[in-house]
Amino acid sequence: MASSDWIEVQRLAAEFQRAQLSSALQKLSERNCIEIVSKLIDLKLIDVFYTNDGKEYITLEQLSREICDELYLHGGRISLTDLVPILNISYHAIESRAQNISQTKPEIHLVSGQLIDDDHLDHIAEEINENLQQTGQITVVELTKQYELPMEFILQQIRKRLGTIIQGQQDKYDHHVFFTEGFLARNRARIRGALSAITVPTSVSAIIAQNKLPERLFFAVADELISTKRIQASLSGGRQANVATFIPDVHSRSQNEWIDNFLKQNGYLEYAALTRLGLGDPKSFCRKRFRETSLLYLSSCCVGSYILQQIEAAVEEALVSQSWVEVLPLLPSVFDEEDAEQIIQHVLKNSQNLPGKDALVIGHSAVTSNAYVQNLRLIFKPMIEEKASEVVASGDYLQALADQRNAKEKSFKPEQSNEKKDRKDERRKKANEGKLGGGTQGRETKTRATKKKYQKGKNDSDDEGEEEFVGGSSSASTELQFMSLDKISNVLRKQESLSDAPDEFVEDIAQRLYPSLQSSFQEAARLAFEAVLSATSGQRRQTHSELQNKVQLLLQNIKQGEKAIQFFASLDIQQQLSRHLLKTAGSELVNELVSYVSQDTNVANDSKDLSLEARQKIINGLPQNIRVPLQGLHKASQGSIIEEFLSEADVALTACDVVLRKADKKKDKTIPIQQRHVLIEQLNAAQDAALVLHVAVLLLFHTVTQTVLNASGRFVPYIISFLQSHLPQSIGELLSELQGLVIQELTSKGDEELLETVRQKMENLIPRVRVAAVAYKKSIAITQE
Repeated sequence: MASSDWIEVQRLAAEFQRAQLSSALQKLSERNCIEIVSKLIDLKLIDVFYTNDGKEYITLEQLSREICDELYLHGGRISLTDLVPILNISYHAIESRAQNISQTKPEIHLVSGQLIDDDHLDHIAEEINENLQQTGQITVVELTKQYELPMEFILQQIRKRLGTIIQGQQDKYDHHVFFTEGFLARNRARIRGALSAITVPTSVSAIIAQNKLPERLFFAVADELISTKRIQASLSGGRQANVATFIPDVHSRSQNEWIDNFLKQNGYLEYAALTRLGLGDPKSFCRKRFRETSLLYLSSCCVGSYILQQIEAAVEEALVSQSWVEVLPLLPSVFDEEDAEQIIQHVLKNSQNLPGKDALVIGHSAVTSNAYVQNLRLIFKPMIEEKASEVVASGDYLQALADQRNAKEKSFKPEQSNEKKDRKDERRKKANEGKLGGGTQGRETKTRATKKKYQKGKNDSDDEGEEEFVGGSSSASTELQFMSLDKISNVLRKQESLSDAPDEFVEDIAQRLYPSLQSSFQEAARLAFEAVLSATSGQRRQTHSELQNKVQLLLQNIKQGEKAIQFFASLDIQQQLSRHLLKTAGSELVNELVSYVSQDTNVANDSKDLSLEARQKIINGLPQNIRVPLQGLHKASQGSIIEEFLSEADVALTACDVVLRKADKKKDKTIPIQQRHVLIEQLNAAQDAALVLHVAVLLLFHTVTQTVLNASGRFVPYIISFLQSHLPQSIGELLSELQGLVIQELTSKGDEELLETVRQKMENLIPRVRVAAVAYKKSIAITQE
């Protein structure tokens, strides 16, 4: 150092010492300093940050310099959170200056809350290059996990240094993969060797797994080798290893030759067969291979024009001859019903030879015409007429009408009540108009009430309801079924043209015929019913007279039966006999009344064939003024109180306009004689021992009591017990002996020898019982106690 320089240093040190030892003329307190700085900040004359302890200020430039210094000291990468305790500045201030630094200095980057400079990134690039040279391949995903940096940021920095610091190249199909030239050359050679050795279609996944090749690189190299004709092959199935298939051309040539020959000889190609040849997507292959050939692509195969022309000719012949054809047997065995259905639809839609033909597809694979189906209806015409006559004659048609009427009354009951109110209001209004004439000088007039001769109810609504019901009888017959689907199918199978038809075809035809046959049957039943009504209307008066005689006779029998029952002392026997009497003679009387009355309302049935349920349904369909009395009589006939039944019978006869004739005493005297003759005829006609015993006991009871007892066979023991005290001992023993033989016959089933002995004894005993029952007479009949 020169002497002059040293002298200058000493001078400056002396001045500094004097400045330190001198005292200031004016001093600022800490509070004044704070106020001055705050004022300057408010006036925006200075821009500073407070430290976290609030004791110091720092300018923006100084903070930026300190941040850069710390970045350098930490090797070019530091987190903003680590700078907070180091610089004693808030995170917000550090973050704002870090953003400013990254914007003003291109070599420094703010990434995910960290400051990183290019030197550090170069160091990372060197590490990546070293790793890449060792492994030959590296992915951005791995680098992201290793360096904890965003994927896009790492990808951007690698691209900048690719070819300089990082020696490698980027994958064209996957930009997140990088590899070296050596790695690419090694795998290209491996892939070329593997593909050159393959002579049959092989799954790409199998090739990759066996040779441990990278999947992404495989497709790129394979496409390059195929495009440059280095490998004579093709890839099918896309770029997914588990779907794609490698097909050598040597195999493709033989495969295509086989496929072309098979299609030419057989007229179709089965997808399953093509799959067995190694084709992953047979349908796509066929579309590509036979682009200029007209093929129909089905679910399981594709069909050529030869088979389609055969099917078209068969369908046309069936339509012209008004017959049917089953298409599936005409096709090869590999075709299923779905394929046959698609072929039929294609032929009917695109054929030029079938315009306007009335084709009808039955099931999946059968074709016929509507004219053929309609011709089959003619087979059922005589059956419809016969069945219509049967339902009208048996009363099923009338019962169906009753059911329909009941359904109508239930559904329209609220509407009918509203109509009744409206009619009452109209009648009142007309009555008021009739009493008062027009104008101030109008006279008072009276309206004449018209009497309805055949009024069935209390008002007009019942009669109108009946008229509507008769007019709509055809709709009521919808409940009657002409023939079930199974029976229709059986009739069709007997036809020669359908003898070899499949069951599904016949059943489908039956379902199509059912609605029209049902409609025709309903119309035929309606016409038959109207014919019966017109034929029987002239016999109405004669029927009424016959009803009077029959009802009067039934009532006499019931009353005599009631007297006969009183001879039995047991109340339980009396109740059982009363129930039997009402169940037989009482039910017959109810059936006669129901049958007669319902003929006017078209709801009736034959009285001899009416069951309890059928009778109840018919009664429910009658007008209310008749329905209620008959309902009470019907209920009484199911009980055991004869007095109640007779009372209900009087009410029902009045409601039904049935007036009984006055009793004829002379005629009544002959009734017991007639009843005795009837029993004698029944006894002589009976051959069975049990029936002979039954009729003989009833005849002896009539002789003893002068009354007719209505009793079934199970009451015979009780009647014999009653007669024991009123008959000679010989007759009583005779009856008891025959009763014992009848019981022994019933209990000796299986023992033929014993049965033969018993029957021999009964044959010997029956004539004696007949003679005793007919010959016995009692001069004085017993009286009831």
